[in-house]
Amino acid sequence: MSGYSLFYRRFLWPGYEKLRGRQTHRLLAAAEARQWWPAEKLREWQAQELAALLRHAGENCPWYRTHLAEKPLLTKAIIRTHREELLAGNYRDKVFVHKTGGSTGEPLSFYMTRASYEWRNAMMLRGYGWAGAHEGEKTFWLWSIAAGTVSRGTRIKTALHDWSLRRTLFNNFRLSQATLPECLTSLNRCAPSVLIGYTSMLEYLARYINKQGGLRVKLHSIITAAEGVNTAQRELFQEVFQAPVFASYGSREFKLIAMECERGGLHISADNLQLEILRNGVPAAPGELGQVVITDLHNYGLPFIRYELGDLATVRTDACLCGRGLPLLGAVHGRIPDTIQTPDGKLISGIFFPHLLKEFAWIEQFQVIQKELDRLELRLVTPDRKVAEQGLPELRHAILVVLGQAVRLDVEFVDKIPRTSSGKHRAVMSEIPVII
Repeated sequence: MSGYSLFYRRFLWPGYEKLRGRQTHRLLAAAEARQWWPAEKLREWQAQELAALLRHAGENCPWYRTHLAEKPLLTKAIIRTHREELLAGNYRDKVFVHKTGGSTGEPLSFYMTRASYEWRNAMMLRGYGWAGAHEGEKTFWLWSIAAGTVSRGTRIKTALHDWSLRRTLFNNFRLSQATLPECLTSLNRCAPSVLIGYTSMLEYLARYINKQGGLRVKLHSIITAAEGVNTAQRELFQEVFQAPVFASYGSREFKLIAMECERGGLHISADNLQLEILRNGVPAAPGELGQVVITDLHNYGLPFIRYELGDLATVRTDACLCGRGLPLLGAVHGRIPDTIQTPDGKLISGIFFPHLLKEFAWIEQFQVIQKELDRLELRLVTPDRKVAEQGLPELRHAILVVLGQAVRLDVEFVDKIPRTSSGKHRAVMSEIPVII
């Protein structure tokens, strides 16, 4: 940990947290100690947190008061239909709205408490810290920046926050063959300790550097996010950047679900989440592929109890060589959206579409298909066709601002979008191979 990072963590951050009435730094300190607890002690602690959550939900949430005894699985459809009944009556004035685009093509709007927000931030900071990305360390992010208009005040606030954290962001939505040299220049100028980004975007940058050279920084590590990382990508990153790769697994509903440690174990954030892997409604055997179901232990505003995330994964029962008692997740399937290309050479991560479409409340589900370089098919499921048609011009504009006017956008309203043979919704699909 650098001198500035220590100064930031011991003085700047606690002072800012006190000013804002937050407790993330305290939650992080406790979480860093808890990760070394024996597995049995962690399970006991998790069971206590779960019992408190269930009591709260049964007493204060109308929907759970009726259904909790059935131990139902919570779905996006249930939240859309019964969001106000799921809201805890004693937290009605203590929540804010949060949105997820849904990597499987089903946007969702839900309630969250400030405490839950701080818990999930603490989990992310702990996990990213395993890769050396402590608060205040120099980091370079290939990340998505909010689509649409952002106020001047918000831009200034974000810039100051990034400056204090020594964080440099390069907008994923600007990445193209033409801007790859600019991205590399920015990376070299930043001289970060850790490189963080969407896996597909990191791959494009790595392939460019592998061909053209020009990397002048020594990285401590790489963190992959938003998409899975396969063996070929991992080997490419290690060869080009000469640094170890740490995979993260998360979602907008819960932020960091699991993080890879220095010994290669993908550890579940079990002190904030209870994760189940179900196959045909019962726990899957170790190594058996099943449905990811999550309970958020600390969102008391709208409790997520046994929530179907929409991902498929396997679970492990062995202990990690790193010594942490946090349980291990196996392979995660179905989190690799395709990349969309444009005639002018832009490379648009499939994450762009859920990132943007979550802002359009009339979209219940979507699917993007690219079969030709200059044409995109967008399928939409909506409960209100009239409202959808009124909002369609704004949606078209927002998409084409990023993709460019050379792309033809064909929109089709459908009753439903079929699942793949594995039971997943593929939100973004492209039949055009990417060549860098």
